Amino acid sequence: MWSHLAVTFSLSMVSLGSGWLMPEVLPQHIGLAATTPQTNLVASIQGTSSTPRFTVTYPDHWFEYSNNQRDYVIIYNQRTSGAYRETAPPYLIKTDASIQSTSLREALQVYRDQPGRARRIEEVVINGRLAVRVWEDSEGWAFPNVLITYIPTGEAEVFTIASYYSRQNQYAEAAILQVHASVQLR
Repeated sequence: MWSHLAVTFSLSMVSLGSGWLMPEVLPQHIGLAATTPQTNLVASIQGTSSTPRFTVTYPDHWFEYSNNQRDYVIIYNQRTSGAYRETAPPYLIKTDASIQSTSLREALQVYRDQPGRARRIEEVVINGRLAVRVWEDSEGWAFPNVLITYIPTGEAEVFTIASYYSRQNQYAEAAILQVHASVQLR
């Protein structure tokens, strides 16, 4: 399915809140889509991870791993050692949520510098905030797929939530989108 997706990049500027996204990054005909939780996942969401800057909600059987950092959270969908030599188990999902000291433009620069890196890029709304969501393939790492949502919190700061998973896990993307849509920034 993913091999059939193509991203066509626009040369026009797209406004995102008070800033501007890089024209080389966003696909043409981008539409704002409000992220809507799927009803079958809503009932199972019960876990919550809170930091002074954000809250992320996740399914009740997922696990948060403490890393003793103030605005950084790691969440897995199953218990894990977290150490993988070549590949992670096929149904494991790892999610990192953090505040980054960079602008949205700088965070998205990698997709301009490496145009084939992103399979799909779209602008979305998460809890009233404009955001950019990116699907990409990861090479040479334990997880072959990454879904990242960037939410600008200021001109030089962006909240990033990145979920790593395997294509074999056909239910991963729906669960990941639900977790990404749950983000509340303070």
